[in-house]
Parts: sequence; structure tokens; C-alpha cells
Amino acid sequence: MLTDAKLRKIKGKPCEKRYELSDANGLSVRVTPAGMIVFQFRYQFNGKPRRMTLGQYDDLSLKEAREAAAEARKILGTGKDPITFREMHLDQQRTSPTVEACVNAWLDSAPAKRLVKHDHWKRALERHVVSQVGSMVVEDMVVSHWQPVFARMRENGAETFAGEVLSRMKTIFSYCIRAGLIRSNPVADLRVMDVGKPVKTGKRVFNDKEIGAFWLAVEASTITEQNKLMLKLLLLTACRGVEMRLAKKDEFDLDSGVWNVPETSSKTREPFVRGLSQEAVELLKKAFALYPDFRQVFPPAAKKEDRPMAAGVLLNLAAQLRDDLDIPHWSIHDLRRTAKTKMSELRILPHVSEKVLGHKLAGVLAVYDQHDYLREQQEAVEKLAAHIHSCVGSTNP
Repeated sequence: MLTDAKLRKIKGKPCEKRYELSDANGLSVRVTPAGMIVFQFRYQFNGKPRRMTLGQYDDLSLKEAREAAAEARKILGTGKDPITFREMHLDQQRTSPTVEACVNAWLDSAPAKRLVKHDHWKRALERHVVSQVGSMVVEDMVVSHWQPVFARMRENGAETFAGEVLSRMKTIFSYCIRAGLIRSNPVADLRVMDVGKPVKTGKRVFNDKEIGAFWLAVEASTITEQNKLMLKLLLLTACRGVEMRLAKKDEFDLDSGVWNVPETSSKTREPFVRGLSQEAVELLKKAFALYPDFRQVFPPAAKKEDRPMAAGVLLNLAAQLRDDLDIPHWSIHDLRRTAKTKMSELRILPHVSEKVLGHKLAGVLAVYDQHDYLREQQEAVEKLAAHIHSCVGSTNP
């Protein structure tokens, strides 16, 4: 039997060659020429001799080595190879991902890459989730680990966004379960109402007087010329803000009045064709002329670099205009909803206005009707532009 006294006596003392000393029940030590002592468990599996390294003396005490050997014998008694069992267990520990690893895996996934707001969610998750609980192992977490994450957002007045983050984390963990990275979702039992407030579906639509007031407020404001053009175009084209913000000049055929929206800007991640009114074409020509050497239609106004402006610019523009407008509780997206509603009031057929908005047609139409209705779209947005100008003309500055 080995003893600590015996091991201490030989530890660190050089010798001519490597040798072994036995303890009991398969435990032994291997002593190197440099005097390093390594515990090992020797056994047979499927009739073949096997040697399992347990650890180095000092890192592992004699008592701990005997306990490790006893545990290995138990595993051997169940018909499993202790070395293989340990490797599988260690591999499982190594691959038990943290929250940050799960977030990054989802951000690199095909579903996430198709999101128009991919960069937005990358920044938001880093700020609100990864910075708080990114180092925690997902499968070791319980709901109480997540409560401070959402409480912090609520304290900063972002109750609605807390609910959005919860929904996003559920999506991320569900993806990681499908990908075989984790086995359970630590936020599965939480509901939006537990952490914040649900997102309210917008219903705000400008009436004719408000349309006129908006247009005149844009013209009279002190914002840059390019941003004035962009705000007007958002209403004239009924596009999403991100589509206009990311738009490049080569997407437009101004002679034909066509905007070929690429899949990278489309919410559905499918390209589509949008018809343009003559008014929109003229405004786009002015925007193109502001930066003749740029590919981007609306670059950052301050830095004037050939890249898209930041996502927060549209929010800031709306905030600036609110001070000059007597229109309560409105947002940039209300322009798109207003355009759709006004097209309906102008008796434009729903499937045509849906094409203008870049929506997929519903039901059977989505499968069998692949026509882009380009001519009808152009007629629709011409009627919309005429209506907008009638609203402007009847509004006192």
C-alpha cells in the first residue's frame, strides 16, 4: 500500500528510468525520471489492458486518487469503459454552452441572418443580456437568474422592450435545443407579462389635415435636405423605414418608375418590385444629386460616408418633428399605415396596395398569383401622391 510519507519521499527526486508503484484495487503511481508522480488506474476492458490517468500527485491527494479509482471501478462494473465514460462526461461539460455562446450561435444561424434587424438584435442582446448573464451556463440557470436582467430594463423605462427581449431569448434557446447545443430552455415558463408589457399593435393613421401638417412641418423644419426628402418618400412610397434607410441607387430604375427592393432589405427576405409615383421619382433624383459619387441614397448626413445611416436616425427625426406638430402619439411607421389606409379610401384594390407595401399576398393568391401588378402599383401611388398634395394644399401653414 502507498502512503503519503512514501510519496513525499520520492517526489521530485530524479531517477534513472520511469517505474511504477502499486497501491491496491488497480490504483498505482507512475514515477518519471524527473521525479513526477502520476496516479493511474489499471484495468481490463473487453479482454484488453487499459490504463486511465487520474492526475498528478499534489494536484490530487492519495485519498482523492483512491476515491477516483473506486468510482472508476463502479463504472467498470456497469459494463462501461471508465476512460470512454470520462471523456464523454468531460466533452459534455466542455460543450455545455453559456448564454453568450447560445446568443452567438443564433446570431450566426440562417434564420437570424435573414432578419433585417440582425444588427439591432446583436447590439441589444450584447447590452441587455450578454453583459449581465453571458458567462452563465444555460443548463445551470433558473428563472431567478433572469429576473435581474428584465428588472434592469423595467427600471430604465423599457418595459415593452423587456417583453421583446424575453421573446427573443425564447427563440434563441429553442433554436439551440433544435441544434443540439442545450436540452432545456431556462426562460420557457416566463411570460411577457411576468417581465414587462406586451407590444401594442399600432393603429395610428393620419387624417387628411394631419397629412398636410406633417408635409409642411417637414418642409419648414431645420433638418437636413436629405432627411426631408427621406421623410416625404416614406409617405409617398409606403415603404418600411429600413428599406429606405438601406436603399442603394442601383435598386432604382427612375426612368421606368420602379424600385427593385432586394432580399437583404425586405422583411420577408424575398426581393420584390415596388412602383413609384412621378413625385417620388423627382424626390429621388434630388437625393441622388446630393451625393453623386455615393452608392447609398441616404448616407449619414453628418459624416457623409458611403454607408447606410444609423437605425436610430428615423426615431430622432420623428422626435424633432413632434415639437412642431400638433399630432399626438405618432411614429414613423404610422406613415406607412397612413399610406395603406388612404389607398383603401381611394378605392385601390387590396392586393395592389399590398404589393406596394411589399407584403405577401394571403392564402391561395400567395401560391398561384405571382404577378407583380407593377402598372397597377404605379397608378395607385400616383393617386396617393395626388391625395397627399391635395391635403397639403388645403392645410394652413
